[in-house]
Amino acid sequence: MAKQPIHLIPRMTAKPPFSLEVPGQTPVEGETTVRRVPQAIPDFIERPAPDVTTVLELVRAAVAKYGNARIMGSRKLVRTHQDKKKIKKIVDGEEIEVEKSWTFFEMSPYEYITFTEYEQLILQLGAGLRKLGLEKEDRVHIYAATSQNWLAMAHGAASQSMPIVTAYDTLGEEGLRYSMVATKAKAIFLDPHLLPTLTNVLAVATSVQAVIWNSQHQVNQDHIDKLKAAYPHITILNFDDLKKLGVENPVEVVPPTAEDLCCIMYTSGSTGTPKGVPITHKSVVAAVAGASSIVQPFIGPGDGLLTYLPLAHILEFVFEHAAIWWGSTLGYGNPKTLSDASVRNCNGDIREFKPSVLIGVPAVWETVKKGIIAKVNAGSPVVRSLFWGALALKEKLMGSGLPGSGLLDAVVFKKIKEATGGRMRLCLSAGGPVSKETQKFISMAICPMIIGYGLTETTAMGSLHSPLEWTAESIGSMPASIEAKLVDFPDAGYFATNKPNPQGEIWLRGPTVLKGYYENEKETAEAITPDGWFKTGDIGEWDKYGHLKIIDRKKNLVKTLNGEYIALEKLESTYRTVPVVANICVYADAQQAKPIAIIVPAEPALKKLAASLGVAGETVEELVHDKKIHAAVLKELQNAGRAGGLSGIEIIDGVVIVEDEWTPQNVSSIPPFQLKMQITNISVCRTSSRPLKNSTAEAFLRDTRRRLTRRTESRAKLWVERMIPG
Repeated sequence: MAKQPIHLIPRMTAKPPFSLEVPGQTPVEGETTVRRVPQAIPDFIERPAPDVTTVLELVRAAVAKYGNARIMGSRKLVRTHQDKKKIKKIVDGEEIEVEKSWTFFEMSPYEYITFTEYEQLILQLGAGLRKLGLEKEDRVHIYAATSQNWLAMAHGAASQSMPIVTAYDTLGEEGLRYSMVATKAKAIFLDPHLLPTLTNVLAVATSVQAVIWNSQHQVNQDHIDKLKAAYPHITILNFDDLKKLGVENPVEVVPPTAEDLCCIMYTSGSTGTPKGVPITHKSVVAAVAGASSIVQPFIGPGDGLLTYLPLAHILEFVFEHAAIWWGSTLGYGNPKTLSDASVRNCNGDIREFKPSVLIGVPAVWETVKKGIIAKVNAGSPVVRSLFWGALALKEKLMGSGLPGSGLLDAVVFKKIKEATGGRMRLCLSAGGPVSKETQKFISMAICPMIIGYGLTETTAMGSLHSPLEWTAESIGSMPASIEAKLVDFPDAGYFATNKPNPQGEIWLRGPTVLKGYYENEKETAEAITPDGWFKTGDIGEWDKYGHLKIIDRKKNLVKTLNGEYIALEKLESTYRTVPVVANICVYADAQQAKPIAIIVPAEPALKKLAASLGVAGETVEELVHDKKIHAAVLKELQNAGRAGGLSGIEIIDGVVIVEDEWTPQNVSSIPPFQLKMQITNISVCRTSSRPLKNSTAEAFLRDTRRRLTRRTESRAKLWVERMIPG
């Protein structure tokens, strides 16, 4: 009989301290003492079970335990629907009329496979790879969006001791070429619409023997024909064909060892060249063990994790493996079909799958919050008063430990909970700082939000809130497979001796931390100490509970004209809470006293603001060029900064509003003269009279491109505020 799930509430119910100093260490000047969670003293927890040392063993142990239970499910595209409309757009200062189209998706219900069926599938895929001529230690490149077949390909390769190499499906030709050539991949799995990307790449990636495309999607036969004509020596087949090869040519499993390479994940390099992070089976297993030490008591069989973030990102990769270990069900979704607003004749993924656990990046949660507020504000005065009163009352009840929150959930917040499927018990924010106001809002209105922090280099381990240690003032303590310390960063005044809380750069060490970057001694020497500490570049502090709190990032600390430092990510976290902001990039440099910002507007909020100002215009393309709107947006941002406790030098001095949503592709393709023109003209809506220099615009262009193409949020194009039904 399945155990009843624990009812989680947004309140700290466990007793601190939540991390302890490791016994027997010698103090080092300029550093705090090393800390671990109590479960990791004296030894790290490196395995979720004694006999699980590799990813393959983890999957097969879960299969043995959960058998005919559902391991994962996916939906099929039934058809697409197109809506077209003529809109007005400003191009080179002139108003023109262009046709804009919107695509909506009609999806099937979820179709599931069992743990047992999944094991059979991955063994068949492994045998298929062998039939194609691949052998132990040959590398399989995966260049596709998150899907059931993505993970199956990874595990199929693991069944024959073949490491995978991951690349975001948004990476583009140049990034793909770099990783394929550097790792000498023998095969590549990709979504069919990406086949044309290989036309030039395969000319230099000469180790490739096979191209496997994802049969979950339709293929353009012309793309296959052109690729075959250009590279007749390469085998081109789909996922189902590979499975069939394995069925017809079975082979014995070639199990990897703990120290074998599981995957190479690429992350941004400081000079622009991607850095390969080799991740062993031991590291992935230790990461699952670390996450399990904190959240497994609250997640298990019967729970569902909606998966839609990129599997090429270490956070998603680790948590999908953890969910398999916990016996939960993975429901594969897509950023384009998550909400009801983007589908026709069916529910969006979230209402169809009804997850109990959801992971998102800060942009997701800000959008959800703004969507809820927009729906509430569209209601009657009674509805608005009831909602905000209930929200404030629930926060007080949580803070004082008094009962009564269940009644508020059942009466006031029921409709909001139903919009996320009605089963949500826990959500996790990671990939960047989320504002504590948003964390509190989601935690009170939907379910407790915990915070995760980690890096590719640490296999996603760094810190992770226990639901029983809930707080909006920190990011929790470390998982049981990693330890941490803070090291002085004198340039910005962060010292281990600071009062009341020790501060410094966060250094991490443990079985999940990489030994070195792939074929990159220079970056390895800069990031990793001889005794195994990884320098994260993040600035943190220990609080009185033994929790970690991130307060800055070294790379995003910028010295302004007056000689003071400001932290860009901290500012973006605050300004992103403004209803009119869908996404934001803050920029500062030594030639200016205050920062400036470039934003992508949230369309409903922008139209509402325009109406209140008496500005005519039906589309974002028309409204973003209006000076009255620019001035009003700047004022809203400045008010939010002051309300969020930002200092005078952190209040932005100018804003540019752009009409297109940021993606890695369109950010990198913006003609320099267009962005420079927008940036240089910020002085039109700045509060000071000091104009931006041309060199500042050049720097802003470079920095904006670099930071937008690196951030997780821009890869996920996630929920819209229309997700919450009226």
